[in-house]
Amino acid sequence: MATLREIAQEAGVSVSTVSRVVNGYEHVSDEVRLRVERAIKKLNYQPNQLARALVSGRNTKQLGLLVYDVANPYFAEIATAVENVAYQNGYSVILCNSSGGRNTAVNLQTLIRHQVDGVAITSGEIEAEEVKYLERLLDRGIPVVVTRERFWVSNPAIDHLSNRIGTIELDYYTGARMATEYLVSLGHERIAFLFSLPKSNLEMDPRVLGYREVLAEHNLPFCEDLVVCNLGFRQSSGARGMLELLSRTRDFTAVIAYNDLLAISALAVCRDEGIRVPEDVSVMGFDNIAASQYTYPALTTVHVPKSEQGEFMARYLISYIREECQPVLRRFPSELVVRHSTAARRA
Repeated sequence: MATLREIAQEAGVSVSTVSRVVNGYEHVSDEVRLRVERAIKKLNYQPNQLARALVSGRNTKQLGLLVYDVANPYFAEIATAVENVAYQNGYSVILCNSSGGRNTAVNLQTLIRHQVDGVAITSGEIEAEEVKYLERLLDRGIPVVVTRERFWVSNPAIDHLSNRIGTIELDYYTGARMATEYLVSLGHERIAFLFSLPKSNLEMDPRVLGYREVLAEHNLPFCEDLVVCNLGFRQSSGARGMLELLSRTRDFTAVIAYNDLLAISALAVCRDEGIRVPEDVSVMGFDNIAASQYTYPALTTVHVPKSEQGEFMARYLISYIREECQPVLRRFPSELVVRHSTAARRA
């Protein structure tokens, strides 16, 4: 890529003159400006948008997006939607992952250094250390939009910012209630749960709250032996969890997985172990990623809007950048999607 110095040499002017032309400053003669523009075209010079923004005070036309793991189809769909809306409006997206031990605070510092015009966060829990960087962004007039789960206890960490940030609220709690209620309506009483988070989160996770409440309402016991914890979020986690569950007991007739990736690999373990789905065991997922339609059998799951999340976040940020607006709260409901991996419990 050509530099300002190379452009200056080609045009026979100083580097400062080239800089004035690139940044649109006056006090450059038409003849000199034309020479510089010809040199720029000949050498295919691409101006540094960040540097120009720092000098001129204009926007960098960049959005920051922080997701948990873009390799997960759930977050990939959100990221694709953000990028589509950004592209349509002349923006690019800097994507950061927070999985694999990556420090969210470091990612936020990176976005601050890149002078992004807005930040979207859909990476789950926000720690106190990270809040100060959100405050720094907001103090600079940079809009922020986050997703959070209804009833998730980490929400108070950013509650004091609720009148300054855009918020998407996802209702995993009601989704888990619908999933569990559906399985109970099919006659299932021993319903296992493949849980991504550590055991310490059993009392606070919205999915588990909904699951436990429905069991209690139907006078069904909550059995910790039927809950496999600390599995993580990758597809292999479901296979590991299902094998752990089977090593403990086979006295269950249904399984709810924390997400579709876990459910898909749990289906594979059932096939390997000679367990028929749904004849012997019903399996349910969460999120309704595209692959859930093409498993065998097709996966019953809880639909969580993903593209809608990404589109809303990008449009909110761009609208705020163009004309400062009031922060908004948008709630996305969950929906039950019944396919072929669930059936009535056999006598």
